[in-house]
Amino acid sequence: MPPPVVTVVTVGRTGSGPLRELRHDYATRIGRMATVVVGQVRPSRARSPIVRRREETTALVRELPKRGRVVALDARGKSLDSEAFRGQLERWSAGDGVTFLVGGPDGLDDHVLRCVLGDGFDRLSLGPMTLPHELALVVLLEQIYRALAAGRNHPYSRH
Repeated sequence: MPPPVVTVVTVGRTGSGPLRELRHDYATRIGRMATVVVGQVRPSRARSPIVRRREETTALVRELPKRGRVVALDARGKSLDSEAFRGQLERWSAGDGVTFLVGGPDGLDDHVLRCVLGDGFDRLSLGPMTLPHELALVVLLEQIYRALAAGRNHPYSRH
């Protein structure tokens, strides 16, 4: 069975320092167990948060692979514990893989997602707290790594 394909596309770059180092570390670890692609789109420079959100979401969906499941990080999404996320990741990544969309500080534009993807996407919440999108990206990558490690009975998954 080929390794899963996991793509994560986010708005902007993770700056220098600890978050960038963590992002790189988890992407490297994931890469030992799956095909992983971490991409980014430029943040919008629009003054209006509504316009920024629409432009950034449009840019994100342009980066989607032709096939596979799409999961949007969204506060209104389903919140899963690590074990449930592991099972869901297995289902999402089966076949053509999974792409996670991480919006910028203004979030994702629901109208753009629905127009482009219809009902063909899932929503995932990392919890009720608001996180900076750079930190949300690191948390997502850590959970992906934890799920893949658990599938291989790697000791990391027991932490």
